[in-house]
Amino acid sequence: MGKGIGSFAPGVTGERMRPVVVARAFRALPSAHREILAETVFRERSVNEAAVSLGVPVDVVKLRVYEALRALSAALETAGR
Repeated sequence: MGKGIGSFAPGVTGERMRPVVVARAFRALPSAHREILAETVFRERSVNEAAVSLGVPVDVVKLRVYEALRALSAALETAGR
């Protein structure tokens, strides 16, 4: 996955990307979204590695990452209003 915060929410800039704002948006996510982002983004695991770690199929990891990133992006958009 991405190494920088910019990979969380493409096109989101400025105030909404301050670490405190991102952290607040991350904490507001459902636990399943936080878990998958922790596995793939923060621990820098591939989808294959995350699938093994979580005991789920690779396609499930891909879907969860997609949904989690969309939710985080939406939370950051809301924080910027």
